[in-house]
Amino acid sequence: MTAYAIGKFDALHRGHFALAQEAARLGTPRLLGFSGMATELGWPERKPLIAPGDRARVLALWTDALAAGVAEIELPFATIRGLSPAAFVAHLQAEHGATALVVGEDFRFGRDRGGDVAALRTLAHDHGMHVVIVPPVMHGDEPVSSSRVRDALAAGDVALASALLGRPHRLLGTVVRGDGRGRKIGIPTANLGACANQEPASGVYAAWATLDDQRLPAALNIGHVPTAGGDRPLTIEAHLIGWSGDCYGRALSLDLIARLRGEHRFATLDALVAQIRADIAMVPAMLGS
Repeated sequence: MTAYAIGKFDALHRGHFALAQEAARLGTPRLLGFSGMATELGWPERKPLIAPGDRARVLALWTDALAAGVAEIELPFATIRGLSPAAFVAHLQAEHGATALVVGEDFRFGRDRGGDVAALRTLAHDHGMHVVIVPPVMHGDEPVSSSRVRDALAAGDVALASALLGRPHRLLGTVVRGDGRGRKIGIPTANLGACANQEPASGVYAAWATLDDQRLPAALNIGHVPTAGGDRPLTIEAHLIGWSGDCYGRALSLDLIARLRGEHRFATLDALVAQIRADIAMVPAMLGS
């Protein structure tokens, strides 16, 4: 049996995992998402929650946890947007071999979102398909959702984001040359260029860094470096604790564990350096290392 879990899967958070888990219980699990929704619906452009290059890693973790190969299928939203609810269900069976469908309680489908879970049950039954409706996964008093993850990151609450995701929020990119400011003050940093997914609020964070295959504790600064002055673009600078060397051009990922403080301007460079050293000293305890 091929069981399709249907959703946005934009964050691969705990609620999405619950859909995959139910699909794996029924048969061969497939995550069915939709590409081009933002363009078709005129939504504003924004960075993805999970870097495109990191999805395979997360799905591999899910595969291990579920003891079933979890794969993704994306349908171009433009090609299915105009289908009636009945035509959409027929399309899943005829074109994709779906024999079971797994959705959340608030699932809507078909032209103008005309179908709900009650309609899905009826239509799927007509096609001899099994349907499972999964209740929301709760964290605190509210359901886990992608919007909650985005709000947590916007507030710098990476601990909440981790709880919602079921793993630390990971930033992914390549190390680029900065202005050498960190090396000049004796605290060299690896500068993450063109981060592929959503950054948290400006501030200083404790993180686990992975440089190629090496895992290292890191003190991470995200912000506009106000003490240095000028109108600077957002920078992501990681001091890799206990490591030295040239890492330009190498892949770097940063798993955000805790926020130490917000970003602010210091009166003197000496005051800034003292605070950075205090931040670095706090990181091992925050990481449990």
